Amino acid sequence: MRWRRGEIEAAGEAQADVSFLPAMQRRRLSPLAKAAFATAHPLIGDRDLPLLCCSVHGEAQRTYSLLSDVAAGESLSPTAFGLSVHNAIAGQLSILCGIQSPALALAGGDLPLQAGFLEAAGMLAEGVPELVLLFCEEPLPELYRSSARSPRHICATALTLRTAPAEEGDLRCSLLQSDSRGPMPPLESAFDCAEYQLPLIAALVDGRGSLPLGQGWELKVHG
Repeated sequence: MRWRRGEIEAAGEAQADVSFLPAMQRRRLSPLAKAAFATAHPLIGDRDLPLLCCSVHGEAQRTYSLLSDVAAGESLSPTAFGLSVHNAIAGQLSILCGIQSPALALAGGDLPLQAGFLEAAGMLAEGVPELVLLFCEEPLPELYRSSARSPRHICATALTLRTAPAEEGDLRCSLLQSDSRGPMPPLESAFDCAEYQLPLIAALVDGRGSLPLGQGWELKVHG
């Protein structure tokens, strides 16, 4: 809300506050994982909720470090490898929070918001009463930036989604098929916006807005 009012910039090198975690757990977390934990943990608490973690590249910096070690002929750490896989953040969150419900990791390609919301809508339609949807991303290593796009800064956004009647203060989200003949050109990549999660955050803070998700889908946020 402070960012939306123009009081702070949504950029910087400061790492997310995860002081609520034991010191041993904090040391294992990358800056991306810390952002994801700080964002999702308050929504999960001690509840056993399904978790859907959507990230295009996941722990890209960890993976690049491991590949660099392989290229240099150095030995790999099994722990570092285990923390680099695409479902590492979802797995660590589920262990920390004691989640026994499904915890899924989804790679969203160029359109992570579309992939995340479509998957979440499918889970809710199949009878899941409530879930936590987490988007998290970090800048790619310099080597990859000529062939793949990524945000300029680490960003994590977590949402609680449910099909139950809205409670006071809740927002409603509708996943709609968009009109390709509308005034906005089709979205080819979420990364056309340097920080693709910020328009979503703006709509949630404002309590209204329509976001193009790509390939004929849009998200409408309303009170």
